[in-house]
Amino acid sequence: MRCWVHLFLILFVVILASAKTNAESTSNLLDSDFTSNNWSTNIQSYHGSDTIAGVDGQYVENKITLSEHMNSMDIENVYQSDLTADVWFWNDESQSVTISQTITDSNGKEYSNNTVVSGSCATNCSYFTAPTNSILITDVASDYDIVSKFSFSIPSQPNYHYGADLRNPSLILYFEPFKVDVESTSDIDLWVDSFEMEYLDEFDDTEFSFSDTFTEEFTMPNDYYLFENDMYLYMTPEEEVVDTPTEDIATDDVEEFIEEFIEEEIPEEISEEMFMEEPKEDINTDEPQTGAVKIMLSEVMTDDQVKISVMLKDQPLMQDVAFYEPINIYADQITIFDNRQIYGNITYVANDPLTTYLNFKEGNQEQQKELKTKLKSMTWRN
Repeated sequence: MRCWVHLFLILFVVILASAKTNAESTSNLLDSDFTSNNWSTNIQSYHGSDTIAGVDGQYVENKITLSEHMNSMDIENVYQSDLTADVWFWNDESQSVTISQTITDSNGKEYSNNTVVSGSCATNCSYFTAPTNSILITDVASDYDIVSKFSFSIPSQPNYHYGADLRNPSLILYFEPFKVDVESTSDIDLWVDSFEMEYLDEFDDTEFSFSDTFTEEFTMPNDYYLFENDMYLYMTPEEEVVDTPTEDIATDDVEEFIEEFIEEEIPEEISEEMFMEEPKEDINTDEPQTGAVKIMLSEVMTDDQVKISVMLKDQPLMQDVAFYEPINIYADQITIFDNRQIYGNITYVANDPLTTYLNFKEGNQEQQKELKTKLKSMTWRN
């Protein structure tokens, strides 16, 4: 019972330890290169790959799946998402940048938030960090899809690049890490001890007792005798054991002893069931039944041995025979041999006309290259 209480308390402490402690955050999950495949946009103007040159009515957005950046345990403990960027209103036209964030969890619940940043060069003539677009996540889910979007509005200048410049997009998720406080389990033993003292009677284990006393007396045999035909007999302590001399015993004495022992030990009911046979002609049926039993026992054992030997000899000899005999189905084959010499009568002649012509042509080409090189290196003077 104590083990079960320990297990329950440890699980309870683990669950409590998963409560919010010091929050942790992810790194920036957005790509700073706006020309990469991670971003979709209708904007055609950039100040390099990492800076958007805003145009009225245009936008740039990025979609991520949280499970591609975080493990499942941390995802289930996410509680806040922050989106921002650096913005520069570089002219005096009234304009704005809208920072939008849409989150859809694996349960189908959707969160959304828009932050509008307005200004002009009269108020913001250099880069500044826009106010953070924050979303608090209230439900637990196994995964989230997050869409981050930046759109531009310059009503007075609908054409060309009059919108703000935007760079350094940032999306950071905050979550509670899963931690187990081992120190919080130090008082479990004390609590269990007090728990057992209070509810000892209700959870007391049933006691079992074991007795080694026997109602009947059991006596092991202590003397064994070995006879022919692998027959084992023993004497119980209640019977008197007659000391026998260590000298060799005559065969007649042994047979007489076996006959007397069988008459005393084999019950009449067993002899009638197992060895009931018709008496042979040379046996006197007037003798007591126990006298026939001693002869039948020896004969039955001998007959069994003979029958077993005959059965073994009569068994057919089993041999493994090849299932498929090999057959040569391509015995008569035509021997094909081609002893023709196609180029047998051709001999090589040194300096034949074709070889002489090719060598002359190659030498001529080398001389032409050499002359062209010398002509290019010459300097003409008046």
